[in-house]
Amino acid sequence: MAQQAAERLTREEKKARTRAQLIDAAAAVFARRGFVAASLDEVAEETGLTKGAVYSNFDSKQELFQAVIDDRLNEPMLRLADVIDETGGTIEEQAMLGARMYGEVVEQERDVFLLALEYDIYCARNPEFERAFASGYRDRLEHIAGLIADHAQRSGVSMPLSPIEMATVVTALSQGMGLQKLRDPERVPDDLLGRVYALLFQHLQAPESPG
Repeated sequence: MAQQAAERLTREEKKARTRAQLIDAAAAVFARRGFVAASLDEVAEETGLTKGAVYSNFDSKQELFQAVIDDRLNEPMLRLADVIDETGGTIEEQAMLGARMYGEVVEQERDVFLLALEYDIYCARNPEFERAFASGYRDRLEHIAGLIADHAQRSGVSMPLSPIEMATVVTALSQGMGLQKLRDPERVPDDLLGRVYALLFQHLQAPESPG
């Protein structure tokens, strides 16, 4: 029984390693070729694996592409949101920390960030694809919305927008500012996004106690 468990774990570990290899290779291929032009054959060739090995882990190019975006961008961004929420501090301090950490992820994963923008455009042009993968996007928005709602509740304030609306605005603002920073870094100060975050969330400040 113990031997079977060990063998099963080994198979799971091998599958996890293969999946990680495919994500690494796909990130390189998609960055080089773009989502539309890239093929699963190229991903397999990049890793030295067969196309069958790709399909045993991912049902389609779209699913593999989504895995790249999740692994390199979405999951780090969600962890970032949790860290900021747990850190505490004033709204301004949290805003500046969040903007700095977001900028570091965008800079580190520049190619994947640009691929994510390409992905959003592809979804807008292909509603049938968007319907198939919309749940993941909504889950991420709801996670961010939950953090915003929890913060507002702890602070005892009402928000000018609903939590999901705030999450949508933050996501759109972050993507747009991230792109502008990559395009023209000299005209986008490092602290600009943080200052805008602070303006956006100033209504979540806890009311001052009467003196």
